[in-house]
Amino acid sequence: MEELIERSERAARLIEDYKGRVHIFSHNDADGIAAAGILCNALLRKKRRFQVSILKSFRESVLEDVFDDELIVFCDMGSNNIRELKGYGRKMIVLDHHIPHESVNAEDILHVNPHLVGMDGSKELSASGVSYLVARALGDNKDLSYLALVGALGDKQEMIGSNRSIRDEALENGIIEITKGAKIGGEDLLNGLTYSVDPYFDFSGEEDKIKEFLNELNIGGEIFSLSEEEMRVLCDALTLKLVKHASPDAIRSFVGEIYSIRGDGVKNLLFLMDLLNSCGKMGKSGLALSLCLKDLSVMEEAKKCLMNFKIRIITELKDLKKRLKRGDNLQYMKIENKGVTGEIASSIIRYISPDLPILVLNEDKKENKIRVSARGTDKLIDDGLDLSITMKISAEKVGGSGGGHKIASGASIPTGKEEKFLEIADAMIGKQIR
Repeated sequence: MEELIERSERAARLIEDYKGRVHIFSHNDADGIAAAGILCNALLRKKRRFQVSILKSFRESVLEDVFDDELIVFCDMGSNNIRELKGYGRKMIVLDHHIPHESVNAEDILHVNPHLVGMDGSKELSASGVSYLVARALGDNKDLSYLALVGALGDKQEMIGSNRSIRDEALENGIIEITKGAKIGGEDLLNGLTYSVDPYFDFSGEEDKIKEFLNELNIGGEIFSLSEEEMRVLCDALTLKLVKHASPDAIRSFVGEIYSIRGDGVKNLLFLMDLLNSCGKMGKSGLALSLCLKDLSVMEEAKKCLMNFKIRIITELKDLKKRLKRGDNLQYMKIENKGVTGEIASSIIRYISPDLPILVLNEDKKENKIRVSARGTDKLIDDGLDLSITMKISAEKVGGSGGGHKIASGASIPTGKEEKFLEIADAMIGKQIR
């Protein structure tokens, strides 16, 4: 941790000493947007000029329009693109937590990543956590700790290691409150369960059935207003629904610490995470960044984004049985809804069909590419699964690129190469988990 803090402090000094504008590039999921939001807050407090660009994935072409006087900062991406970035010969900062697949010496690039100092960036610190360490070195920014937790929860990380330290800091400084209960987003139980995809229930998306369910339990209102007995009854009833199909780790993690943000604005940390992720994936990253800056004037529009996004996912999941295919060592599904690939993969592996790794493929006709999201479970990882390596090698063999974490990775491959890609990935996974 000390070495990571030292690297973060070096990044903060570089930002402080740089006289030009700071240009932040970040990923369009909850972790990437929270990471960018943390830096936006810190830079605003320093009265620094900055610009933010939110991306679906790293593209070298984004650097073509960067001004010469800008300091470039990548959040939640860049660790596997150091070789390409090195060629630009200019100062850059990479704040990431994905597994770097090669070691590249680049003097102009300050690379801050927990994996580089022996920490597990897939479990104990996300990109927003790395950004928070930099922001904390820039000034009194401990009040931004809740955004680091938003990113960690968005990436399904555990509250261990550095995440635990940030969580404790947020609690000690009165930024969050912690209770125990069911991990459900939304403003209230009806809203949270209706649009719930993680966890995904058999009645997700069906408001009338959820009303009936809650009426039978004689429970309603905000999740943080429930008594201990009401929370126990709710947890038991929902867990019974999950045990039919969900993975052991999904069931185990469903009940635990739930976080509320003190002060004005969004109270439920999981709800804020959902809002950031939904807006980012729906191409409304400006709304998400506004929420990170506590601009509540965008709340109604952000909630509409969330509802539309969740409905897309639930619609795909309800139609799952006819479209889920199985290979020898993996299962896969092709969809046409943009921006929901990762969420569908996560819901399938955690709550519907957890026995084999899932790959969800989505064609981007405009770019003539197939976007792939791959997900595993803790058990599959224990058995030897490494989706980061699988996605990287399988994609490269068909002219694409990929990478990420052992349990959650992605790839981009040329259209028409998906069958060969699946064949290679299936064979690789078979060797890993046997």
